[in-house]
Amino acid sequence: MTGWAERQARAASLLAGRSAARLARGSGTPASYFRMFRRFLSPLRLWDAPAWGRGLSRRQRAILVATLHEGWDEEDTAELCGLSQAKVRALAVPQEERAALAARLRETATTPAPASARFPKLVAGLCLLVVAGSAAVVPLASPAPPLPVLPAVAAEPIRYGMRVREELFPERIEPFASADPSEGWLVVGTSGRRWRLPDALPQTDVQVSPDGRKLAYYSLARMQVVIQDVMTGAIIPVPTAFYKAALAFSADSRHLAMEQADDVVVTDVRSGVVTRLRVDEFLLGWAGDHLVVSNSYDGIKVLALDGSVIAKLRAAELDPQWELAVSPEGEAVAVPSGGRVLILDLDGKVIRKVDADLPPTAELRRVYRWVGPGEVLLYAPGYGSATVYLVDVRTGAARPVAHAPQVAGHDITIGAV
Repeated sequence: MTGWAERQARAASLLAGRSAARLARGSGTPASYFRMFRRFLSPLRLWDAPAWGRGLSRRQRAILVATLHEGWDEEDTAELCGLSQAKVRALAVPQEERAALAARLRETATTPAPASARFPKLVAGLCLLVVAGSAAVVPLASPAPPLPVLPAVAAEPIRYGMRVREELFPERIEPFASADPSEGWLVVGTSGRRWRLPDALPQTDVQVSPDGRKLAYYSLARMQVVIQDVMTGAIIPVPTAFYKAALAFSADSRHLAMEQADDVVVTDVRSGVVTRLRVDEFLLGWAGDHLVVSNSYDGIKVLALDGSVIAKLRAAELDPQWELAVSPEGEAVAVPSGGRVLILDLDGKVIRKVDADLPPTAELRRVYRWVGPGEVLLYAPGYGSATVYLVDVRTGAARPVAHAPQVAGHDITIGAV
């Protein structure tokens, strides 16, 4: 079986029990996986009710499988099932039951589904009659233990960080010193291990350096931005005037830029030396060892660390708020456009159109950064097992970033790839 075929078979067993083989026919592609949910919810078809879902409506079973087992967020689940987001919220189980039900689904999915019934429509019809006249309770397993806090020395690089809420993750993430105790940041190592980062203010930015060795975030304990070396435990405090700080590591992981109200503060991670640039622009990121900033009236600039302008993007039609990335040498810009990545020169001329070899259901939404001179890191969510991809700007060849989660693009920060 292919990865998609196995995934579809597991989801079908949770949705339709003994009817799973019939529901999962034509498996092996993202498109057939997508169609399976719509077929399951068709009022013209009858399916068996699995033991875990007896007493639940067909819509509710589909929503619980999609969110708690398959990992889709509310927006994607609504599209997957052909429902409104309000309906998805209305049919979700209470918060306190989600972790236990997710564990139950994982346990059920690892058990081979029973063989298909000889007369599936008759059996499914009888099951519907039995369910209609009963109020069965879904058996719940013991709650999953909370995730550990990130240790002072993690001993492995960080692949990504993500801001999560309870509806996006089965574990309850607490305690966080915020208005919403269910929201906070997680970090995930290159091995796939996950840790909580409770010292990071949930509402603000967290960044992982490209080499995965450092984290930057607003520390609740210190009430300022800090740079934490996860391999050594060293902490570098950064002078912080305002807690809502936009953060960006340079491509070589040596510098951290922090946007404040009236300036950009750059910290040399090795020496701790701080440079303050008086600029009235928004921080977009880095181009090699130069800063990339923008504003609505003066466009996009590439700045040296002394504040002098190295280059300016002169394309009048280029929206400076696009999710773009300037190349390490500062001579090209990658922007998403439909299903393509456009490579522009600094005059705004398109010099290459890259057709990224993404899964058919992936939707290109953002260019995170360049990885060397020939690859870009993309955010392209869809009905697949990954949302982040490395794409060769010459050939369009794409490969998924391992462990990339199904969360919104503004709630994920990518480190080691």
